[in-house]
Formats: sequence, structure tokens, C-alpha cells
Amino acid sequence: MAMSNLAGQLHALLFALGRPLGRSELATLLAAPASDIEDAIVELSGIEGGVVVVDDGKEIALRVAPASSALIERIRKEEYSRDIGRAGLEVLAAVLYRGPLTRAEIDFIRGVNSSQILRTLTLRGLLRRIPNPKDERSFLYEPTTEILAELGVASAKSLPEYDEVRNKLTELEAQYRAREQQA
Repeated sequence: MAMSNLAGQLHALLFALGRPLGRSELATLLAAPASDIEDAIVELSGIEGGVVVVDDGKEIALRVAPASSALIERIRKEEYSRDIGRAGLEVLAAVLYRGPLTRAEIDFIRGVNSSQILRTLTLRGLLRRIPNPKDERSFLYEPTTEILAELGVASAKSLPEYDEVRNKLTELEAQYRAREQQA
């Protein structure tokens, strides 16, 4: 049985944003009345598959279905045991020395898309995603106490040559942006 258009949009929205959404936010984003949102939630909740709709009464989210949780847990453990590699080190360095930063700022610094490595570092508890006070449509990434403890420092400012590296990065970024504007 095919799902209704609104239930499909709800499903896509929950998947794409990857975070819980409140009913009023859903109604606004989907431009639909609250009663239609409730019907779409009920419809989506009735579909069995690899993900399920979780509803705590306030927010709706997509989560892994219980039948698939053992598989996902095994794969996550394998992923966590792998080295974060050069990309992970680049992102951590950018956030530690220049953060907090948006994903777009991290992408600009690295010159490549950083979405996957940000996800990995966030899942590992090395970075945390916080609301961006300058733009509610984006998030900032900042270091967690976990990464600071791993590095043996009390704060990012205690990192070796913090001020010098931060100033040099700021200077290089300004030069690059100036060259970009001239082109």
C-alpha cells in the first residue's frame, strides 16, 4: 500500500533533517493543518520496515527498528574502531583551532565536503553540534570534553601554539577570500 503524499513528505523531512521535530514545526514546514499532520504520523507509524517512527507525545523522530538494531550496533562498533584518518584530523584541527564552525566553514577550510566525517566525529563524541545563534538554519560544531581529555588539555586554548595557529589560520582564510573576490 502506497503512503499518502503528506506521510511521504513527513517521512522524507524526518529522514533528511535527521532530528526530532515537534508537531507545530511539522505543521509549519509541511504547510498542513495539525489534524492532517496527526493523520500522517499515524499512517507513517503503521508502516513496518527498517526504521520506525518514535513519538514521545511532543516530538517525532525516525529511529532504527528493533529488528535491525543488532545489525546497526555491530556495524557502528566496526566503524568506531577504525582510525579517523587524515580527514578526521583536519576537521578536528579546524574546530579546535578555529571553532566553533559551521559545516560550510569547515568545508571552506578543507576544500571538500565534510558531512560524513562530521557525522562520524559527532557519533564518536569528539564533536558536538550546537545551534548557530547567527543563523537558525545551521549548526555550529565545537569540541567536546572527550576530545579535550584525549588531548590532555583543559580547553582548546591550552593546545600548543593556540594563538599563533589560530591567527595564522584567520590570516590565510582572509587572504584566500580576498583572492576569491578579486577573481
